[in-house]
Amino acid sequence: MSVDGKRFIQVLVPLRLEWVPCYSCDEEVKRGQRVTVSFSGKAYAGVVWNTDAVPDVAPSRIRKVLKINTELPSISPQELSFWEFLSTYYLCSPGEVFKAAYPGSKIRSEQVAASILDRLRSRLAVREEALSRKHKDNVRERLQAERDAIAAQIEALTRIPEQSAGPKSSANHTPSRPILLVGPGRHEEYVNRAAEAVQQGLNVLVLTPEIAASEQLSALLEQKFPGIVHSLNSHVTDARRRRVAEDLRSFGGQIVVGTRTSLFLPFSRLGLIIVENEQDVLFKQTEPSPRYNGRDAAVMLGRIHGASVVLGTPAPSLESLHNALSGKYELLNAGGAVAPVTLIDISVERRKNGMPGRMSRKLIEAVQRTEGPIALVRGWEKPDEILDEADRFLPGRPIDIFTFQEARQRDLKGYPLVAVLQADALMGGNDFRADERAIQTIAMLREACSGILLVQTAKGDHPVFGDTQKVYAALLAEREQWSLPPYTRLVDVTTAGDKQRHVLPADATLAARKKEILQAARQTEQKSGGRTRVIIDVDPVA
Repeated sequence: MSVDGKRFIQVLVPLRLEWVPCYSCDEEVKRGQRVTVSFSGKAYAGVVWNTDAVPDVAPSRIRKVLKINTELPSISPQELSFWEFLSTYYLCSPGEVFKAAYPGSKIRSEQVAASILDRLRSRLAVREEALSRKHKDNVRERLQAERDAIAAQIEALTRIPEQSAGPKSSANHTPSRPILLVGPGRHEEYVNRAAEAVQQGLNVLVLTPEIAASEQLSALLEQKFPGIVHSLNSHVTDARRRRVAEDLRSFGGQIVVGTRTSLFLPFSRLGLIIVENEQDVLFKQTEPSPRYNGRDAAVMLGRIHGASVVLGTPAPSLESLHNALSGKYELLNAGGAVAPVTLIDISVERRKNGMPGRMSRKLIEAVQRTEGPIALVRGWEKPDEILDEADRFLPGRPIDIFTFQEARQRDLKGYPLVAVLQADALMGGNDFRADERAIQTIAMLREACSGILLVQTAKGDHPVFGDTQKVYAALLAEREQWSLPPYTRLVDVTTAGDKQRHVLPADATLAARKKEILQAARQTEQKSGGRTRVIIDVDPVA
């Protein structure tokens, strides 16, 4: 908005602010453009959030934009829409989302790339100026070769997209319902759907809960799609991440395999999102804000871009299953074989002296009947205690010991036998999701191993070892009875060590409750003299 000849804009800065600061700007700028501004005496790289701002203070008090960063790529409308969703849904400020999407290291990498381009252009201008004068043939040839080499570098850094089609968006494409794909055969379906998207010149995002799964899936896809698969995780350098971002901003027909931060890449032509192991708790960002769930955020990202979304899993989360049963998602069975589970009842074995230690006699005998290394998955047991028993009962046998978390991240197909020593560690406690996660963990182990899977438990009659469909139905009924997700939204607000839980209806508009929740939290924060942080965590919801 223009007041007294001045143009006012709102600029998003990477800070936790409940408002977007207003600045004056002499030049016309567009939403998403990158600028440098001063806030509290410090310069920040910001993003134009609103080009038609109405100042709520005297115009003379509003500071001017320090610089318009034309050398940095603008933030796309799809990125800004995604940030707005995360801010609203997870009750955090847009500045916190901006900081997560563009951390300082990412911005510095962009600035370094921009300075390199400026230097190349300066060097090119020097060569062009030199060639405008007379030279001997050998000198002219050298200058021409240097000019052509510099021009080639500039062209590589600023190449124009080969495809004429613009980015897909929800404005020109209505995506189908997200697909909940259950079963060990889902990887083949991933490949088929990715091939279809790539052939159409569209980009594909494959989201995994952690790095080990990302690397395994990257290797599989690289075999099928050599040269177009990009693996992104915390091990990748900022320079490599920036180059991938530049490609995705301009080109289609590429596949990105990465962890949840890959959601913040500047996608254009995004046609397919695959979320592998959608039920995994590691998709939940716990610290810092925004405390988002990668699975739920991926569904919204697909909606914004008009992209298809596939949620793959060995055993679905109750949120996704509820969405499928209510018609929001399409439920498909991917088929495929999994290892059968043999239960060993610890209580029964103890009564007949069949438990000489942490390993039952049945387990020891099963190991003796196989050859090769075995994998033991521990619950409460200590590794040293297990190794002592192994030396006593299975001398010389190669044994690897994993926690449940480690086992979930490993390819166990090289082990003829995998044994869970105490499945009871997965169940019970105060977590209302414990039984659901026990089912999912056992399902993941069944997929990961190709041999025998033995499970020792003192709760052989526990529902999690029964018919999966019946167990899921019972768990959903229990959640509905006790007003738990997916039938409600849980919002935990922690200040000064005190946690308050807000239980909201599943269809509640969080934006309407945000002010109320924040005011109560801020009052607690003010009482502490600002020495505490307000932490707001929104539980995943259908």
